[in-house]
Amino acid sequence: MKRIALAALLLACPLPAAAAAGPGPVNWNLTKDQIASSCKAAIAQAQGRLKSILAQRGTRTFANTVLRLEDLSSDLNDTTIADQFLFNVTTDTAVQQASLNCNNDESSFFTDLSASPQLYAALAAAVRSNTAKDVYQRKLASSWLDTLKRSGAGLASARRLEFVRLSKELTDLQNTFAQNLGNDTTTITITAAQAAVLPAGLTAGLKTAPGGGLIVPVNESTVTPFMQNQSDESSRQTYYIAYNNREAAANTPLLERAIAVRDRLAHLLGYETWAAYQVSNRTAKTPKRIETFLGGLDKTLLPKAQAEVAALAALKASDTHDPAAALHAWDFTYYDNMLHKTQYAVDSNEIKQYFPVQHTIDAVLDVYHRLLGVNFKQITPTDAWNPDVLEYSVSDSATGRFIGTTYFDLYPRPHKYGHFANFPILPVRKLSNGNYRPPFAAILGNWPQPAPGQPALLSHDDVVTFFHEFGHNMAALLATAPYESLSSGFVWDFVEAPSQMLENFVWQPSVLKQISSNWQTGQPLPDDLINSLIKSRYVDDAYATTRQIMYAQIDMAYHTSGPHVDTTAVWDRLAAELTPMPAVPDTHPQASFGHLMGGYDAGYYGYLWSKVYAQDMFTAFLNGGLENPVVGMRYRRDILQPARTYDPDVEVKNFLGRPMNPNAFYAEFNNPRPPGVTKP
Repeated sequence: MKRIALAALLLACPLPAAAAAGPGPVNWNLTKDQIASSCKAAIAQAQGRLKSILAQRGTRTFANTVLRLEDLSSDLNDTTIADQFLFNVTTDTAVQQASLNCNNDESSFFTDLSASPQLYAALAAAVRSNTAKDVYQRKLASSWLDTLKRSGAGLASARRLEFVRLSKELTDLQNTFAQNLGNDTTTITITAAQAAVLPAGLTAGLKTAPGGGLIVPVNESTVTPFMQNQSDESSRQTYYIAYNNREAAANTPLLERAIAVRDRLAHLLGYETWAAYQVSNRTAKTPKRIETFLGGLDKTLLPKAQAEVAALAALKASDTHDPAAALHAWDFTYYDNMLHKTQYAVDSNEIKQYFPVQHTIDAVLDVYHRLLGVNFKQITPTDAWNPDVLEYSVSDSATGRFIGTTYFDLYPRPHKYGHFANFPILPVRKLSNGNYRPPFAAILGNWPQPAPGQPALLSHDDVVTFFHEFGHNMAALLATAPYESLSSGFVWDFVEAPSQMLENFVWQPSVLKQISSNWQTGQPLPDDLINSLIKSRYVDDAYATTRQIMYAQIDMAYHTSGPHVDTTAVWDRLAAELTPMPAVPDTHPQASFGHLMGGYDAGYYGYLWSKVYAQDMFTAFLNGGLENPVVGMRYRRDILQPARTYDPDVEVKNFLGRPMNPNAFYAEFNNPRPPGVTKP
């Protein structure tokens, strides 16, 4: 992935006419020395090509300046695809460090390139030459120019040098933060009695502590099954505090230094705050609009969230036979699960029996096959970075045209990326011979390992997450711009909308029937369990949404409050103001809040902002048919293929045939009901 701020690169194009070239061989099993050598050689070659571009004589044109720069950038990305990506997936610490070094070195190269005043002047001249022949070339030229402007290339010499130095420092801070989380080994020890109430899929692989008891890794793969099922409050408390203190000592100062660096970078470019800089070329435009949106939503939902917490507190009082029992942060997930089981007949462990991993993956791929007109063929044996990785070839159903390759790396390993996300490893690109170099994408996850004698089983939340991330995966594979820089992603605060829209499918009875299959009997979810699950969709949703509002407001506060921010104090203050559940003293959840150091800085608001678009887009499927291929192909054509071509409001209007309307979003909070039961 490109180590350069390309937020302004906004274009895509229609489906390519030329046949796609097959994927080039990628060696995912590199040694540290191979990474160091190949990365160094690739950057050196790119540096030489940059010098050649800058030395170009005569009139600057699209062909001799913009296109050569784009090819330089894309060739470097193509060459170092494995060198960079292995940082996220390798179990070899030496390889991980070498990959991190490559990421840092390539980012440093792009930082220097994007802040080059000579290149900025050359691009400006190329734009003025009016030699870009079509809309794609014109957008590429203007987007590169805007990227350099936003990267300090237009600053006076001293300020530009400071900008470059701080940008490199920021990259190092962010990469070190991620490395610390990937290498985190936090555990707690529980007794045999405390382990007895936990699912077998969680306890089966636990190691025995030297003094007795079992050692529980504290990470993304264990947090939900542990907190949902652990009946012992002291054990829940211990886990909760450990989970929210992961890498606190190491990562808190890294985050606070990053906030200071970002603030200075913003001021160097003439912006009052980092948030003002980040959102200036997004749909939100200003931090004030974001804060107004979030504040109004929280004001509406906070009373409902308080009532939800009060109901769970009453449930705890009944369960513990203590009328004065208080609901603490470590209690919420357990009693929320109990509420689902007792009042809605939704037992997460029972539902898991209907979602064995491989069947669920196959069924989800089948839904996307029908919806978006794509075929998936599993490649065995995989040539990926680990034998547990699933690899699929993706092609167009109508024409048979090869589209790209995707990987699913779904279980935890030491040092692996610790969350659940799609990685658009390499965007599609048109080559000089007219063929298209296919894209690569990968979903990295941390699903619980299977219990002995069983397949790995997924909760419904796991299925929703996979459906969401596979939506990102399809967006990465189905974009069709001719230039690599233009074929990845959406405007940042719309980027979640297409995947959020697709989450709705996994709450529809017909889809739940298709993708569920009891691992012992093969039967789908029964109707009564489906109905109970759908009725439970909005249980405690107001509280969950106030938490999302809190995260977004914390992010904005961090990036609008100047260079010196006490991140713990801000977190504690806003948790108390915006949600019914205050922060737990002496915890530092910001130290493991990877979004803040992984590209969502001053951007976390995008989850809620984009959901307004997502819920409105879903009405097209409610009205036209959930798996109607006509609607699905229109979605592929109007939303996924264009990517950043147009403003999201334009794309959504093209898809819906009318301007975006927020009513479907607000209806969820004003009158919660299962989408599809009553059309908005």
